[in-house]
Amino acid sequence: MKIRMTDRDGFSLVELMISMVMISVGLLAMSNLFLASIEHSKQGRHDMAALNTANEILERIHAVPYDEAFDLFNGVDTTVPASIPVEARNWAAHVYDELGPTGSIRVNFYRKADKVSITSNGIMEVEVLARWTERGRPRTMKTSTYLVRMGS
Repeated sequence: MKIRMTDRDGFSLVELMISMVMISVGLLAMSNLFLASIEHSKQGRHDMAALNTANEILERIHAVPYDEAFDLFNGVDTTVPASIPVEARNWAAHVYDELGPTGSIRVNFYRKADKVSITSNGIMEVEVLARWTERGRPRTMKTSTYLVRMGS
């Protein structure tokens, strides 16, 4: 039996073009999905960098004796060099490296008189607020801990 090729065998140029357009639209949609996942990945990286930087600052504050911590670190703002004590001189550079040129960290202490939730004179809450700009939008992340005077 002999197989004959007719005009109807195979694909026409129009059918080929239509299928290529459909494949292109599908690939374009997939590329937008990948771009969105990359942006979310960057956002997660910045969030983790802000949290890690804030936790490093809190660890440094914990390393200082209770009676010195408030005077040394309350009101430190990495965008105001005069507010940064010698013990924290590398914070601004570290924040810049992790969060970029728009990044900043502010440290606030709260004593019993400042906040109702603190119940003892030997306890201070330390709050670290990280700020940065991501894709033109301001972002913030806040973390806090308590300092306790031993023997209070």
